[in-house]
Amino acid sequence: MAENGVTPDMVAQQLNLDTRDIDYGLRSCVSAVNALINRWVDPDIRNDPATIHGGTMLAARLYRRRNSPAGVESFGELGPVYVSRNDPDLAMTLGLGNYRKIVVA
Repeated sequence: MAENGVTPDMVAQQLNLDTRDIDYGLRSCVSAVNALINRWVDPDIRNDPATIHGGTMLAARLYRRRNSPAGVESFGELGPVYVSRNDPDLAMTLGLGNYRKIVVA
């Protein structure tokens, strides 16, 4: 498990990329995701396997979005296929939005 969160190697593996294909874009996505996790997630669970997995999925998704800047993933038989704005699997894994733990102060 990563001591410092998500790593570029983890994201490359998630995307089935050779580690030689890790570029500045992938590294910047990983850096941005780690910064978000540090803001979003309680320090106690930042290196939890579920948090690391969710962060890896998020970084992979952001990296894939570089090929669809207008939100169009591909063109199919029925027209364009758009990238979803929300990913409930990521929200659940990272404990965001409706999946955030309720805290009573």
